[in-house]
Amino acid sequence: MRKAIKAVSAFMALICTFVFAFICYGTAYVPDSIIAQDTYSADTGNPFFNCVCEGGTAVSAGSLSKVYPAQIKLFNVVPVKNSTVRVVNRRYVTLGGTPFGLRIFTSGVLVTAVGSVPTKSGTAHPAKKAGIKQGDIIIRINGATVTSNQEITQLVENCGGKELTVELTRDGKHKTVSLLPVRQSADGRYKIGLWVRDSTAGVGTITFVDSDTGVFAGLGHAICDADTGDIMPLRTGDILGATIRGCVKGTSGTPGELCGVFSTGVLGELYINGSKGVYGVLNKLPEKSDRIPVALSDEVVTGKAQVISTVNGTKPKYYDIEITKIHRVNDEEKNMVIKVTDEELLEKTGGIVQGMSGSPIVQNGMLVGAVTHVFVNDPQQGYAIFADTMLDTATGLYESLEDAA
Repeated sequence: MRKAIKAVSAFMALICTFVFAFICYGTAYVPDSIIAQDTYSADTGNPFFNCVCEGGTAVSAGSLSKVYPAQIKLFNVVPVKNSTVRVVNRRYVTLGGTPFGLRIFTSGVLVTAVGSVPTKSGTAHPAKKAGIKQGDIIIRINGATVTSNQEITQLVENCGGKELTVELTRDGKHKTVSLLPVRQSADGRYKIGLWVRDSTAGVGTITFVDSDTGVFAGLGHAICDADTGDIMPLRTGDILGATIRGCVKGTSGTPGELCGVFSTGVLGELYINGSKGVYGVLNKLPEKSDRIPVALSDEVVTGKAQVISTVNGTKPKYYDIEITKIHRVNDEEKNMVIKVTDEELLEKTGGIVQGMSGSPIVQNGMLVGAVTHVFVNDPQQGYAIFADTMLDTATGLYESLEDAA
């Protein structure tokens, strides 16, 4: 009898330990917030834990509906933790994959380097002495707004040797400094020892277009200055058609690059250059292209997928890839690790190359993400961003434009 009691006690202790371990695991790893298509399909991401929604709600057309409480239960019996469920409708976009040219004109002027000025009395460092640093964005000089290299040059050369009041931003904070130009020994002109940039251009790939609003998304990452690595502050910008004429194949240690040329005529206007990509509005919607549902980030899984990109001409093509890792954290540009497996694409480009950024990724019939970066030491692999993250940004842009109208 004692042996039986001991056996039962040991079994119950084992069960309690098992349940306690699962509760601890669920508390730590089951998400505090779950996104679902409806209240009955909310998925915790673990088969042992069930999401039980409290009450119901009508979901309006659009993106996110209201957030309401839910309870996570082990085997649908033992309460583990409280959570929230955000209910969304399935959203559709027009698939991209086509190349585009872009031109960006900065808001203010970006300082790319701080240098010296040779004078009759020796080498001077006026900008450095004033406290100006690489990466600063100069927005006004003596109260006058500056948006180009030429405007700064003119204000400096016409200063008459007087001190200038320079307003700039650094890390998002406003700062005012006093800057005294010096005469350059070679030509007697006033100089301040700065190298600045006011515009940039390049080629990328459109990820999708919202055919209901005309808003497009591309790149999946920001356009940054080549010297400072800082995001180029967008004042105005536009996109143009582009044709891919060739490709520099990527190798280990040397990223490859698509070689494109701009077409005549402006296709649309840029409004956002941010960490989640570039966004704007097209003047004309694509005539023939596939409409496709956008997957929730929770629906993306490791395994086979396809990337859509244009590596020659203007027509996109599907290529096989594999999603090898998923990072469901707030790393905006590196949600997934992808690997190119398509022999044709590997032969043409070596894998992922510059210019492919923004190429849409399709899995299980849904748009799940876009290419953002290549692994420099392994061009066959790279990072990608979730598509629903980009769509949220595109929706926010449309709403802000509607409010401003």
